[in-house]
Amino acid sequence: MQVVAVMTPALNLPDWVDSFFAVALLIGFPIAMLLAWAFEMTPEGVRWTEHVKGEDSITGQTGRKLDYAILVGLVLVGALIVGSRFMPRKMAAPDVQVQAQAPTPEPGEKMSIAVMPFEDFSSDKDQEYFANGISEELLNVLARIKGLRVSSRTSSFALKERNASTGEIADALGVKHILEGSVRKSGTTLRITAQLIDASNDEHMWSETYDRPLTAENLFAVQDEIAAAIVAELKGKLSLAPVKHAPRTDSLEAYELYLRARQRMNIRKPDTLRAAEAGFKSVIALDPEFAPAFSGLADTYLLMENYTDMQTEESIRLARPHVERGLELSPRSAETLTTASFFAMVENDYEKAVALADRAIAANPNHSDAYLRKFNAMVSWGDGQRTLTTIQEALALDPLSPVILSNVSYAQLQIGDREAAKKTMRDNVRWNPDSPFGLNSLAEISYEDGDIASAHSLYMDALAINPENTVSQYALANVYFTVGMAGAVSTVSKQSDNIAIALFLGGQKQESQKLVADNPDNVGMSYVLFASGDVKGAYPGYRKFVTDNNVVQGNLIPAFAVYHGFIAYIFKENGDSDAGILAQKLANYFGSKTAADYNLSNDLRAGIIFQLIKDDEAAAYEWIDRYLDLGFAGELFFTTPPFDKLRGAPQFAKRETRMKQNAARRRAEIEKQLASPKPNWVKAAP
Repeated sequence: MQVVAVMTPALNLPDWVDSFFAVALLIGFPIAMLLAWAFEMTPEGVRWTEHVKGEDSITGQTGRKLDYAILVGLVLVGALIVGSRFMPRKMAAPDVQVQAQAPTPEPGEKMSIAVMPFEDFSSDKDQEYFANGISEELLNVLARIKGLRVSSRTSSFALKERNASTGEIADALGVKHILEGSVRKSGTTLRITAQLIDASNDEHMWSETYDRPLTAENLFAVQDEIAAAIVAELKGKLSLAPVKHAPRTDSLEAYELYLRARQRMNIRKPDTLRAAEAGFKSVIALDPEFAPAFSGLADTYLLMENYTDMQTEESIRLARPHVERGLELSPRSAETLTTASFFAMVENDYEKAVALADRAIAANPNHSDAYLRKFNAMVSWGDGQRTLTTIQEALALDPLSPVILSNVSYAQLQIGDREAAKKTMRDNVRWNPDSPFGLNSLAEISYEDGDIASAHSLYMDALAINPENTVSQYALANVYFTVGMAGAVSTVSKQSDNIAIALFLGGQKQESQKLVADNPDNVGMSYVLFASGDVKGAYPGYRKFVTDNNVVQGNLIPAFAVYHGFIAYIFKENGDSDAGILAQKLANYFGSKTAADYNLSNDLRAGIIFQLIKDDEAAAYEWIDRYLDLGFAGELFFTTPPFDKLRGAPQFAKRETRMKQNAARRRAEIEKQLASPKPNWVKAAP
């Protein structure tokens, strides 16, 4: 058993080898004792001991031979153990020997590594969250080492179930080294096995097994030992600075609950976010000084706005004290600073959000979420190329993240690179089939191209994955408003402003107005008032929105060009001097181009509104005709106040008829889909 205990980690044998030899020895021991007691070797063979005379026994000779054999065996074992520390080891082809040395990077190139999810080797297979948590925390330790680029957890974990080879993992994540391992938790004992692989040749550079009593102190110590071993292996290639530790807890129970809560929060579904909320609260109750738990709880509340039916105001109210407490406990932590950046952005303080994100990046250059939050805050500036560069930095660290890929495709659209955006969207769906992000992005681009039926199908697929995803709900409501199916909105959306518009279009004006009155802080209700013809009532909400989001000072964001036009119209009708500035932004956006230069729904609708703001009816009809010639529909769009100056004219009535014909064709396509829904759509209603 001593030999097995030494040889198992030395030769990187699986943990079941220990158990096999233990059982074999327990079974064999009484048999060996019986044979040794009852039998003896003689020149004539094996005989009963009681029948052998003393002079015929060769026990002494046999004993000496066994002594020699044991000595030779021990020498071989010792040589093998020593040799295994210096000889390269290969998983797939041990007969091929390649020098196990990390490749020397090009000047200025960072060493790179991906930490794969550790395997759960516990007997009951019920510690996956714990194994994943060890991987994630180890990743966080390595991410703080200057000079080492670490692929983020989302991308590494996305490959867990794909059975990808080392080379495939390295190519997908853009790394040169891979750390993998296993965790076995049994009672109060913990065994962690880790191995570092050179992805260029699939060679094992280093491996080790750690057996420790299960305490939080020992757990963190093992993480530090593994990180130190990796640094020692790579430090000859680059100058790697010592690691700066993130905040830690002394409570093993709190740590395990924290790992479980983080895992659930990262799934970003309504039930998992609510479970994460409860988990982080339990961690805080056990350790009120553990800063990451406060950041995690704040992040959870901020995410609930988009992934559950929680309203923005409630999300902000619940998150605020936890953002503040996290910063109080750990003011220089990348995690707490990133959460604070997220919170500042939600409160529309974009300058502060960018500054906090920059501080988080300085604290940990490998923290992809910090780049993501910086990008989110920079979008309002309208500097497409600069924001694309920022989100690409996040992508380099987390190349398979559904959230980051979705934002990359959005940034590509903003600079006009639609082909690159489509490729990014398709990659997102391929890598993240259980996420709505790629589906929503592909649906949006289909809608803008005029393929409303494809957009509807993709949005429904996304809603089936998460029925409480607000992006999918708003998008589907917009599809139904476009083709004249306002009555179907309540089947896909719980959003009060969507329901209010549907009620108005359905003739239930009093019920619609009541919803507006009951939700005075919802900016979406300003659009409800505008769509229903109340331009004066819509003005205060939009005036506040423009002020809070620096719309007048910032650049025009192409994706919101049509809403920018609506706001300019509302300001003009209410005598707001900023109307001229907003209209000039539209003039700069279109330049000298005409309707014939555009093919997308958003641009054409924005162009129509711009011409109506200028009171150029002839030009407005040119843009309307281009819109209709391409087959676009717009039942709700054509009822908005800017068209009032055309309404009643025979030439506009003809265009209304054509629009309704386009809408009817699109509506028939969607109704056909709903008549034979996909199986996953049946339970998609929120």
